[in-house]
Amino acid sequence: MSSTGVAFGIYDPTTAAATDSTGDLTLVCTYVSGSGQRVNYSVALSAGSSGTFTQRWMRSGASTLNYNLFDTAARARIWGDGSAGTVVISDGFAVGPGQGNNRREVVYPIYGRIPAQQAVATGNYSDTIVVTLTF
Repeated sequence: MSSTGVAFGIYDPTTAAATDSTGDLTLVCTYVSGSGQRVNYSVALSAGSSGTFTQRWMRSGASTLNYNLFDTAARARIWGDGSAGTVVISDGFAVGPGQGNNRREVVYPIYGRIPAQQAVATGNYSDTIVVTLTF
């Protein structure tokens, strides 16, 4: 598993529109030996430094900037751990002899959004999200 972070770039608090960006999460499964098999899995994202999925936030010193992460471009469902109304990605695929592939790679976009017109201090804001892959 590997990821490309969601990098929002420069946030302008005077802009009336939300600031959107994307990253990706890539899962790779390689057949090793034995018979082919189906691999089922789920992918959850942590709440980050805010400790809540209702509104994640990035920090710059003591200042915070609200944002959230979503599973689709519509940005309607918060990608979390399945609690508090959030969703996890659940999927699966077959890998191995007779399955048509010995290596399978799946890429999931991570859709980020910073709500518009937040009065925040100038700074470099960041957060750390833990990805949990269960299979």
